[in-house]
Amino acid sequence: MKKIALLLLCVCFFAASVLTGCTPTPTAEGTGGTEAATGKELTTLKIEAWGIETDPNSVIIKEAVQLYNQRNDNVELTIEFTEQEQYKTKIATLMAANEAPDLFNTWAAGFLKPFVTSGKVYSISEDLDKDPEWKNRFVPGIFAGFTYDGKIYASPNTQTVVCLFYNKEIFDKYNLEVPETYEELKTVVKTLNDNGIIPFALGNKAPWVGAMYSELVANRIGGSEPFDKVYNKTGTWLDPSFIKAGEIMYELAQMNAFPEGFNALDNDPSREMFLEGKAAMHVMGSWAIQQLTYEGSPLIGKLDVAKFPAIEGGKGDINNWLGQPDQSFAISARCKDKEAAVKFLKLMADPEIQLKFAEAGNLIATNAQLDPAKANPIATKVAELQKDMNELFIFYDVALGAAVGNEYNNAIQAITAGTDPVEAFTTLQEYTEQNYE
Repeated sequence: MKKIALLLLCVCFFAASVLTGCTPTPTAEGTGGTEAATGKELTTLKIEAWGIETDPNSVIIKEAVQLYNQRNDNVELTIEFTEQEQYKTKIATLMAANEAPDLFNTWAAGFLKPFVTSGKVYSISEDLDKDPEWKNRFVPGIFAGFTYDGKIYASPNTQTVVCLFYNKEIFDKYNLEVPETYEELKTVVKTLNDNGIIPFALGNKAPWVGAMYSELVANRIGGSEPFDKVYNKTGTWLDPSFIKAGEIMYELAQMNAFPEGFNALDNDPSREMFLEGKAAMHVMGSWAIQQLTYEGSPLIGKLDVAKFPAIEGGKGDINNWLGQPDQSFAISARCKDKEAAVKFLKLMADPEIQLKFAEAGNLIATNAQLDPAKANPIATKVAELQKDMNELFIFYDVALGAAVGNEYNNAIQAITAGTDPVEAFTTLQEYTEQNYE
C-alpha cells in the first residue's frame, strides 16, 4: 500500500509540474512582445526602411537598432529593408490599408505630405521643443521639407545638397576667381571657352540634371516664395523669377557654357569630362563627392567646391542650398509607443551614430564634428560652407511629385534647346493645373 501511495504521489507531482511549465507568459496584447527581464511587458516596434541590408548606410542603421535594443529592456525594435522603388509602393500600400509600421523611412515634401494630411503621421514638434539639446544638433533649415502647417513630422539623418565643384588647377592656370555673381560667372565662361576648356560638365539627356541649375538660378532671383506659391497652389509658373531663370538657362546654352550636344549626353560621360580636366566646373549633388574623390581619381588635390553664384538684383540668398534631407525617419500615428520611437530618433541624431554616417561619406544632418583624419576634405569643405545656410530648398521634382516634377525638368530641357521660356512655362502651368494634386 505504501508503494502504491508513493507512486500516486509522484504521478500527481509530475502532472502539476507539467501543467505549471505549460502556463503561458503574459504578453503585451498587439505588440508581439513578451515579458522583459524587469517584469514589465516588452513592446516590439517595427521599422520599415529602404535600401539593401548590405549597403553602408543600411549597416549603420542596423547597428543603431541593435544598440537601441541593448540599451532598452522593455522595447525591441525590428527592421525590414526594401529596395527603393519597391519601398515607395510598399509604404503607400501599408498607409492606405491603415497598417503603417511604427517607424518608417521617408523622403521630404511631396512624398510625406499625403500621409501627413491624411492624419497618418505623428508630429515630433513638441518632442523637439521639450529637448533643446536634441533639436539644436541639427543644421539650420534642415526641417523645412518636413514641416506642414508649422509642425515637423520627420527627423533627418543625412542630407544631399547641390554643389558647384571646380578644378583648382584649371582656375589657377587661367587666373580665374570662383564666381560669386552671375556676371562674374559669364566672365569665367568666356575665358574658359577662349582657351578650349568646357565651362560646365553637363549631361542633360536625363533632364533632372539641367533642372538643378535652373532651380538654383530661380531661387537666387526670386527666393523661395515663388516656388512655395506653386507648391501651395497660390502662384503660377509664370512668375517673373521662373521666366528669367529660363532666359538665363538659354543664355548659358548660347554662350557654350555646356558641352556640345549636352541635351543628348548622359550624366556619366559628362562627369568623365570633369574628371579628365576637359571641363572646369560641375554642378551636382553631394553624392558626387565619392565619385570624384575615389582612390586614384585624377582630381585628387585639384578638386574644390563653392556655393552657386548669386544673381545681381535677386531676392534670393547665396546661402540657400538646393537639396533634400535624406535617410529620414517618421513615426506613424498608430505607433504603439511614441515615446520609445522618439527615443530611437534621438539615438540616430546622436554623434555616436552621426559620425558613422559621416565616415561612410555622407553629409550629415547635424553639427557633429568628424575627426579631420577620417574626413573627406571636400565633404568637410561643404560642411564648412553650410554653416551659414539659411534654408535648404527641395528639388522641384521631389516636392511636386513625379508627374509635375518631371514635366518641369522637361520644360527646362526644352528651353535650353530653344523653346521660348514664356511658351514653355505657359504649357507647364496648364499641365500643372490638370495634374497637380
